[in-house]
Amino acid sequence: MTISVEAIYEQGVLRPLWPLDLAEGTKIAVLLVEPIAAKLEVMREAMNDPLFLADLEEVAEDFKYVDAEGEAQ
Repeated sequence: MTISVEAIYEQGVLRPLWPLDLAEGTKIAVLLVEPIAAKLEVMREAMNDPLFLADLEEVAEDFKYVDAEGEAQ
């Protein structure tokens, strides 16, 4: 069974935002994924970071010299 559940971390415990249909004591695996809104905010901040933009330009410049098969010319 795979379901997606939003939860909040409070006082050292993950608390689902809605009830789960699980038997008491059921062990599960948890994969933590940052909400997309937080990732977008980090990306917005990066767009205004001169060091990030300089690094991005440098990488883009490097790719100008790579041919279609991925080998440097």
